[in-house]
Amino acid sequence: MSLELARRGHDVVGIDSNQKIIRIARRTMETDPYSKTRGSLRYEVADFNKWSDIPGTYDVVLFSRVLHDLPHPKNILFRACRLLKNRGRVVCLEYAYDRTDRRSATWLYQIRRALELTGWYSSHLPENPKEGIDSIMNDARYRRREHINTFEEMRQPLEQRFVKERLSWHCYHCWDIFSDMRIPDRKRENALASLFKRMEQLLIDSGEIRPVLFRFVGTKASV
Repeated sequence: MSLELARRGHDVVGIDSNQKIIRIARRTMETDPYSKTRGSLRYEVADFNKWSDIPGTYDVVLFSRVLHDLPHPKNILFRACRLLKNRGRVVCLEYAYDRTDRRSATWLYQIRRALELTGWYSSHLPENPKEGIDSIMNDARYRRREHINTFEEMRQPLEQRFVKERLSWHCYHCWDIFSDMRIPDRKRENALASLFKRMEQLLIDSGEIRPVLFRFVGTKASV
């Protein structure tokens, strides 16, 4: 994402505490055929809780699927706010795993188990539906060793620090399915992927399942 933003003309600093991820990002950056026409781009291995820069420097701070994993989201968002210029924006694309409900898990089990039986899915769920659904629920809520921030633990400090412009919900479960699908025929794979995404969006829109991927856009209030 950082590279694509730079290609669009933005000056970007990408931060991650994982050295392997930053190493891959730097290698991709160094071989970018558009390096002469893009905005400036640099990557840093750092913990955002400890990383600092000149206050009021940035137009936008973007969190892409990391805030749910970071301890002390209030502190994180305070630091983000300090980095932004007046009227700067925060954009947050995040998972709210605590919103995973049993209906979602049931839908996921039906699709994943059916794909498994055809040999088109790489994970292995229990044959018993109840056990399989329980496994998906437990995986969504407790699969990490450390605490995962709930939606409210992220939403409250976001709305305290920033004037909310937009809060929207989006498909996520289908992407979880896509990552483990192994369908040899590309045309069939694309057709199923499109179907699963449209099915999930329909279930979200009708209120049958709760979405877990949200996007928050907010503005730093003028001082």
